[in-house]
Amino acid sequence: MSEALRPADFLPHRPPMIMLAELISVEMPRAASAVADTSPGCIFYDPELKGVPACAALEYMAQAMALVVGVEHRRRGVAPKVGFVLGTRRLEVKVATFESGKRYEVNAKCVYDDDAFASFDCSITDPDGATVATALLTAYQPPESVLAQGEVVLEG
Repeated sequence: MSEALRPADFLPHRPPMIMLAELISVEMPRAASAVADTSPGCIFYDPELKGVPACAALEYMAQAMALVVGVEHRRRGVAPKVGFVLGTRRLEVKVATFESGKRYEVNAKCVYDDDAFASFDCSITDPDGATVATALLTAYQPPESVLAQGEVVLEG
């Protein structure tokens, strides 16, 4: 993988919060695949589990979702921007642990987008291709003017 395709280049996150080890692909319209970091260097790695607990599935998926947006921003010459996961539907995780040393593929595909709000179908597959986690995530990316004020207020 070339240095230009590191997940860190497309995410607003900084170590140690980058939980994707490798960018596999970005497809248009608006889908991305990446490899989950399950190594002892991952911030959520648990030595007793010899891997990353299942609760990290949501963050893996959220970062894959952010990759889609981050790559689009990069293509337009814009730095990655902060976004917020607002909710999830149908979260299902079929494993207790993402085992260290195994290659888990995290996928995110945009199914709705109106600029500020977007929804993504997400999944995680194990090395055998079996789906071990799925969810529909909804996120909000505020405009720069809101972020510059230092606070985000969601009005409903």
